[in-house]
Order: sequence, then C-alpha cells, then structure tokens
Amino acid sequence: MIREAMVWIEAAMASQRGNGYFGTAANYGGPDVERIPDFWPNMIMIDVLRTHYEATGDERVISLLTRYFKWQNTIPDSLFLKSYWQHHRGGENLAGVYWLYNHTGDTSLLALAEKIHRNTADYVSGIPDWHNVNFAQAFREPATYYQQSGNPQHLAATYRDLKEIGELYGQVPGGLWCGDENSSPAYTDPRQSIETCGIVELMRSCEALLEITGDAAWADRCEEAAFNSLPASLMPDLKALRYMTSPNMAQSDRSNKCSGTNSTIPALSPWKRRPSGQWCN
Repeated sequence: MIREAMVWIEAAMASQRGNGYFGTAANYGGPDVERIPDFWPNMIMIDVLRTHYEATGDERVISLLTRYFKWQNTIPDSLFLKSYWQHHRGGENLAGVYWLYNHTGDTSLLALAEKIHRNTADYVSGIPDWHNVNFAQAFREPATYYQQSGNPQHLAATYRDLKEIGELYGQVPGGLWCGDENSSPAYTDPRQSIETCGIVELMRSCEALLEITGDAAWADRCEEAAFNSLPASLMPDLKALRYMTSPNMAQSDRSNKCSGTNSTIPALSPWKRRPSGQWCN
C-alpha cells in the first residue's frame, strides 16, 4: 500500500513548477494567466502530503507547501476560489495553511488564511449551499478560522449550521441527514439517502473539530456515523461502495431506487427541483 501511494506522492511533488504551483497543467492559473485556477484537487493532495510528512518526516513536503502557499497568495482575489466546488470547500485549503503554520511559524501564512476565509462561501451568516458533501466539508470552515480570529461567532456558526441542517433534514438515522445530492424541502422522510462522500466528510469534519474545540460531542458524532451509516455504504471487502445509502430502505440491491430518493442535482438550488427520474442512470 505504501509503495502504491508513493507513486502518486512522488509524481505530485515532481510536478511543482518554479513559481510554486504543483499539479496538472489543466488546473493551473496565475497572475500570467487570466483564468480561475482550480485549487480543489490540490486541497485533497495537501492532506495526502501532510499524512506522508507525519509518517516519514520527509522535509520536501514542508518546502513544497511553503512555495505553493506563497504562489497562492499571489493570485488576485478576483481569481481566488471563485469556481463552484472550491468556493465552498476553501476550508480544506485553510486547514492546510494552518498545518504548515504550526510547523514553521511563518506569519505570512496568516495573511493567506485571511484571504482564503474572505473568498470562501459564507457559512458564518448561514448555510449558502445545500449540497450534502459541500456542507459536510464546509460547515467546519468558520470554526477552523476561529483558531486565528478568536471570534466566538465563528465557532458558534459551525455548531449552528449543523444544528440547522439536523432540524430540517435530520430524519436519516446514523448521524447524517437527508442529502441525496442536495437537501430539499418536501424530501425529508427517513427513506431519503446520503452520499458515501457525505458520510466520510462529516467524519473528517468531526475529527478536525474535536482537535480544534476539545468537545467530545464531535467524537460521539463521528462514532455515530462510523458505526451506523458508513458500514452500509460499503461492500464487505471495501472494494466497492454505494453512491447513495438510505439507512431506512429495507431492500438494498442493484435495482434502481432513484425515483424515490434522488431529488436534485448539484447544479440546481434545492428550491428549484426538477422531476427526479430524469436524473437517474
């Protein structure tokens, strides 16, 4: 497993350009290219590199991320975290910046953190997007930024957002909510489902929030999802998964249940539903 992982880790590190960017050319942008760079794939790889460093002490990770974050800070706000997925998931980028700051003490990273926060979707004022995976990742962003701001409103926003989605759509047992792509009015019965992505991202958020707050309630919520929702979303050999899992659906097989559960697609607001059947394969 380590040998397989290193193929990709080495390739990612070898891709770094002179200006600090790493990753594929397709996602590249910058001061010399007037288009929005896509930071989202790199946010995932930053987590991989963090794990690699913690396991091995490979100092190349510190060097690579230092140069990469300096490059990020050269991107103007007009091109920064502007496309859909990365706009809502900027908190993942923020967590990587704080990780590096905790290892290096480089105060210039705090300016980048402020830039990321102001260009990420506003989960401090409420819930701006009801896509289940976006929410599972993004609701913790205010609490992540709280580590720098010290503003209790940022910490409270994370607790409030999760409470709100639970009150509206918490009919799915096992620690999750009705979020078959998007949480939607009139789709609130316990038959509704949640993406496997939503389950694991909620668990990831709870793990991070436990570290930030020390509140054991986050460990309880993570355990609830891990023991009551996650097993049903995976095959016993862990080599396949279900895209959507409905904990209260009595029959779980290969037949199509989409017309009963899949209410929206990510590109649509949850308030603008279309007939669900047309989105089923």
